[in-house]
Amino acid sequence: MNELRSLIQTKLEEIQDIEISAEVPDDIIEEDKTYFSYSLTRNYAGSDTDANFTYNVVLSGFIKRKNNSEENTLEIIDNAQDEIESKLKEINMTTDFQDVSVLDNIRKTRVNGRVKYNEINKGLL
Repeated sequence: MNELRSLIQTKLEEIQDIEISAEVPDDIIEEDKTYFSYSLTRNYAGSDTDANFTYNVVLSGFIKRKNNSEENTLEIIDNAQDEIESKLKEINMTTDFQDVSVLDNIRKTRVNGRVKYNEINKGLL
């Protein structure tokens, strides 16, 4: 799982202008910064006779940004979605996005990604 986590983190860190980090509490989100935090879940999908294990991997996360009346915050969030989606597609991950809400002046979008992981060749299918 560590290799998989490193691969995803490295790919996401290629994105400019998005803070890829651990979960950031809403009350410490800074103005003019876009955050993306996520967690990974891995579950057994199957194996062949050679014990070649395959897992389903699910990425669950949030894009967050403080609303600012002097900018188009929604457009910035949409651009962040596009960039995250592009990077996750590069590693064969399918994605979906859900516009959650604006609570306490924080705009949030839920991000889900799915991919199969082959343990023997460390490949994403």
